[in-house]
Amino acid sequence: MISALRKLTSIRLPFWVMFMNTFSMAVGFYMMIPLLASYLLNDILLTVTMVGIISAIRSFSQQGLSVLCGTLADKLGYKRTILIGLLIRTFGFGMFGFVDSIPGFIIACFFSGLGGSLFNPASYAYYAALSTSSNRITIYAIREMLSNMGFVVGPVLGALLMGFHFKYVSLAATLIFAFSFFFSLFFLPAIQSEQSRKAYTGIWSQMQNVWSNRPFRRFMLFTMISWSLVTQLYIAVPFRVHQLASDANIGLIYSSGAIVMVLLQVPLSKLGNRRLQPFGVMSLGTLLLAGGLFTMGMMGSMWGIYAGVIAFMIGQVFLQPMMNTMVSDYAGDEQIASYFGFNSFALSIGAIIGNVGGGYLYDLGNVLGWQGLPWVCFLVFGLINIRFMLKEQRTTSSGSSVRSAV
Repeated sequence: MISALRKLTSIRLPFWVMFMNTFSMAVGFYMMIPLLASYLLNDILLTVTMVGIISAIRSFSQQGLSVLCGTLADKLGYKRTILIGLLIRTFGFGMFGFVDSIPGFIIACFFSGLGGSLFNPASYAYYAALSTSSNRITIYAIREMLSNMGFVVGPVLGALLMGFHFKYVSLAATLIFAFSFFFSLFFLPAIQSEQSRKAYTGIWSQMQNVWSNRPFRRFMLFTMISWSLVTQLYIAVPFRVHQLASDANIGLIYSSGAIVMVLLQVPLSKLGNRRLQPFGVMSLGTLLLAGGLFTMGMMGSMWGIYAGVIAFMIGQVFLQPMMNTMVSDYAGDEQIASYFGFNSFALSIGAIIGNVGGGYLYDLGNVLGWQGLPWVCFLVFGLINIRFMLKEQRTTSSGSSVRSAV
């Protein structure tokens, strides 16, 4: 107990502020975004196609612009960029409760996503600048754990407020991001990597410098493919539940997986970091993602869905903190936010591939009469990516951009 208290008191104030921001922003995001599509379909009576377009605009503005916004963070400083992003998202989320037209929702989605594209790379870079190579994996694991806690809490609060009106969901999420803005303004120290400031050579030159890192380009390809599997979760579970038991509680399935992530995030991340090489940890995470999807699809029972979701979530436990740690290592002390911006863009491409390709495979399986087609493809896709990641690990020397032991 005394040892645990000493560890807590040894954590510096900026980390506590960032941890609070991570949790509160996750609550605000997950209480709003999962309910937005339902509100647009059932209350505003938009078509499914239009809802998809509006959602795509938010996704593009959040991740498609991250390359530019990450580069700006290296110029402006991490705190300033976080504050600007929080302010813009506060405005965007506030708009949702007061507009009732398609142009209004498009503008709200654009600003909501733009805010995220600003503060996400900057916040990851802030964590990297504060941490060291010895504790970085733990710091990112704690960050993911807090984000997952927000995923558990946010939808519950959103559902309660939705019982009154979606406007209350919008106002509550807006207040949460406003709190994060003022909390960061007064308590978050201004910080920026000194090397990053010195190395900054302009937006386009900075982007060219990051893109010229060939090992990092290969890394982005690996994360893009693994992320295409991550995005399957929100398609695969409803799809299988509809096939097996359409009246089952999907929220309970997601919550059970999220609780597993919260409980196991830090210990499993540290265990993987101690026992495996970086690409080995990512390979294990990808194997669990692909294996979880395969289990969901090939076991013809609800227990199979629960088992697959839990395996899938454990895969994310291994994948995400190591992925963020490796991005920091590729960046070194320079251009940290720029590297995170590029990786976020790669993840957005993976999400597009996963959503479009996954949907096509589900439909193709129905047409061909082979229901196992998508699940076998996901497993094979994951195994191919693992094969090349392990090959990359073998060719990575101890002095290269990613250390043999992070």
